[in-house]
Amino acid sequence: MKNIKSIMIAALAGMLYSGSAFAANVQDNTTATEKKTVAEKLSILQIKPMQFRVSYSNPASKTVLVRILDTDKNVLFAENKRVENNYLKYFDLSTLTDGTYTFEITDGKERAAQSFDILTTTSRVVSSIN
Repeated sequence: MKNIKSIMIAALAGMLYSGSAFAANVQDNTTATEKKTVAEKLSILQIKPMQFRVSYSNPASKTVLVRILDTDKNVLFAENKRVENNYLKYFDLSTLTDGTYTFEITDGKERAAQSFDILTTTSRVVSSIN
């Protein structure tokens, strides 16, 4: 009888210990997930050649700052926009020259950015002249 009580107490203690370790892991994963959500709020989709749909969901503040920057961090476009649930805007970037650019959205204390390259593609056809 004494052995059964000892085994049950040890099993119960083991379950409690493993439960507290599980809770600690869940808390750590939640923190890692929260860090990812800022970047996941920004969505940039090319809908046509050189035309993009930019959306930013669930802003922390009611105003977002949207900017397009070039490689040297020069601001090519800037707008402060009051939003409720989602920022959505279409951009035609066909006038930009080849290079690396960045969409940047600042939402209170949070900032999300995504860079992209514009490269002119040329196709050449070889033909022979006889």
